[in-house]
Amino acid sequence: MIHTTHAVFAAALTEVILASEHAPITWQAVATAAVAYAVAPVPDIDQPESWVSRHLPGASIVSMFVRHRTLTHSLLASLLLYLVLFGLGFHIPQWLATGIVVGWVSHWLIDLVNPMGVQLLYPLPWWVKPPVPWLAIGVESAGETVIRVVLTAFVLIFALAYLLLHAPVEVQRAAAHLLPAARRLVGAVTWPWLGACCRFLHLT
Repeated sequence: MIHTTHAVFAAALTEVILASEHAPITWQAVATAAVAYAVAPVPDIDQPESWVSRHLPGASIVSMFVRHRTLTHSLLASLLLYLVLFGLGFHIPQWLATGIVVGWVSHWLIDLVNPMGVQLLYPLPWWVKPPVPWLAIGVESAGETVIRVVLTAFVLIFALAYLLLHAPVEVQRAAAHLLPAARRLVGAVTWPWLGACCRFLHLT
């Protein structure tokens, strides 16, 4: 996936997490989504032709030592990142730490649909990829374009729906005809199990 697809998927995932936690609308919630959006392309630092390698000074050095979609796309790297941000006693704002972790994890989550897959259990030599070829979506393919457009629309529409549901009563009355659709959309992606997982991991 290209960097914009990774970024918008991270924003969508963050919105779903916040909704599943019934998070209030605060600047911290917005900042969490923004951080996830910004961090999501970073794991592709292992690819010299990636957007992040070309725009982050010195980043291309990583690709000289790390094969693409291996270490930076693994559970090991995600776990180490989580421990650094949440387990070592650093006083990192929760919105910042959560945004970084969600952005990083979202990267390899969506890369699982790539034909190449990812070496998720690195250093074990097993690659996780779509079980059948027709489910795979190639980089910069028509399928990726569709996914990116759909995700972008979801991020914008979901944000508006969530804002409406938390708006003052006067605003809700003025937009009463939109409330049922907003409730259905937010309710469809408010998953109690996801909220429970995030609370267990102290992500929210």
